[in-house]
Amino acid sequence: MYLIVAKYSGDAERKRIEYALERWKSSMEISKPEGIVVVAEGEDIEDLLEDLYARISKEKISVYNLSEASLEVEENEKKIKVDLEGEIEAIEKFVGFVLAKQKALFKREIPSGKLYEVYTKKGRAEVSTNLKPANGKVAVGIRIQGYGGSTELVYDKINTELKYFKEV
Repeated sequence: MYLIVAKYSGDAERKRIEYALERWKSSMEISKPEGIVVVAEGEDIEDLLEDLYARISKEKISVYNLSEASLEVEENEKKIKVDLEGEIEAIEKFVGFVLAKQKALFKREIPSGKLYEVYTKKGRAEVSTNLKPANGKVAVGIRIQGYGGSTELVYDKINTELKYFKEV
């Protein structure tokens, strides 16, 4: 049995979490605890329980001994490297257009380029771009990282667009 705490910053994130949990209910037992859920640490746990039992029925209180689980789930990574002909400004706009088609959200500038976030039906992926002039062309490097099928889905869509542009 695991207690999973999934923090969210908005209604859209909460809905994505609830949707994921709903999909897994058919293959494993998932339930939301009723009432107030707290994680208590310290040596006075018996005193806290005595105080709670004094206020409500003992049958309404469940206590579990937890330890943090270190489960390793590998993040997927895919890379695209392609040389495109044209001015770096034009290629940068094109790459931005390709990412906009995927509804990528610009997060921030990073030392090697730009970082984007893409939400798909298969999950969330981070996309970093790196453009460098090289021998009259522009070397485009794109790294896609995520969990589940999101990485492969975003990779396929971006790679298809870039290959099409290279052929034209």
